[in-house]
Amino acid sequence: MKKRVLIIDDEEAIRDYLSTVLKENGYDCIMAKDGEEGLAMARQEKPDLITLDVMMPKKTGIDVIGEIRRDPELGDMPVIMLSSIRNFIEQSYKELDNAETIKQMEQMLDEPDSKVQKFFLRFKSYRKMLLIDRDAIIDQFQKGELRLGGMPSLPDIFLDKPVEPEEFAHAVNRLIGQPE
Repeated sequence: MKKRVLIIDDEEAIRDYLSTVLKENGYDCIMAKDGEEGLAMARQEKPDLITLDVMMPKKTGIDVIGEIRRDPELGDMPVIMLSSIRNFIEQSYKELDNAETIKQMEQMLDEPDSKVQKFFLRFKSYRKMLLIDRDAIIDQFQKGELRLGGMPSLPDIFLDKPVEPEEFAHAVNRLIGQPE
């Protein structure tokens, strides 16, 4: 039996692209259009791996991975999380008038083991900078005093969109092995 990958993404074009890459590399695919549907499919189908978009309707990727990690039957399932973090930072140039902070955020993305830092910056620090008390949060970040909430549930691999076909196939192979 071929190894199966569940693709959870609200963009049909992304689902089609990822499934094409996976099928060309010998995997079977099942797809869900939002986090709620994806979580239900994960519980029902028990795929070998899940690819998960971050920003989706009904349940975000953050909510879905949290539930997956807490579920005794799914908790060890490999997850690749996809997000447009580079695009997010590019957008920040338009919305955040502090070039030094943006530069620091970009440098963190260039570190090879910055998965946790990317996750924290993306979903905690940056949103707080824009939505709550931007100046105070920027000041705390620059001084290294920013204290973030509890540890989120993390994916096994965090990939930036748009993902190259070879990079995506390599990540899948690394987590669940070559297709049979």
